[in-house]
Amino acid sequence: MSVDDAGSKLVHIAVPAAYVQHVAALLAELDDWGVQARPVPRQPRPRPPEAADWPTTELRQFARGRSKSHDTVLRMLDLLSTRPGEWFSAEEVCATIGVPRHRLGGALAGVSRMLRAHPAFRDLGLPLNRYVPSSLDGETGTFYWISPEQARRWQEIRAEPT
Repeated sequence: MSVDDAGSKLVHIAVPAAYVQHVAALLAELDDWGVQARPVPRQPRPRPPEAADWPTTELRQFARGRSKSHDTVLRMLDLLSTRPGEWFSAEEVCATIGVPRHRLGGALAGVSRMLRAHPAFRDLGLPLNRYVPSSLDGETGTFYWISPEQARRWQEIRAEPT
């Protein structure tokens, strides 16, 4: 790629005098590389893995939680189960279940700590899927979803008399 191919647009950059020769050499090297100097297009990231498959007994026990944090996460799971496989942003979850963003984050953190401390739940993680895109993905925020099987089991458990 020559200077003519790059267009006539110039950008002025202040470079310490001691580095002018190095910068000139790098620019010449880039001209020699031509097309190879262009960044490789980013491939789409694979979908994150599904959450751990919770056994029905433990999922039923989890659904009986009564703390404020539990209540928030239970309502979130109720929402996610209405549209399995669909990604909900944290903002959508908050708006739909009626909690401020900081309360959702606090509830998820509190329930996560409780799960890690509980012998039956320690290795299961949250019963939902979470994806936080990297800055390279072009998306921001946090997304949550559950699979159709997770949704079916959750709705079945929530329909049981308490």
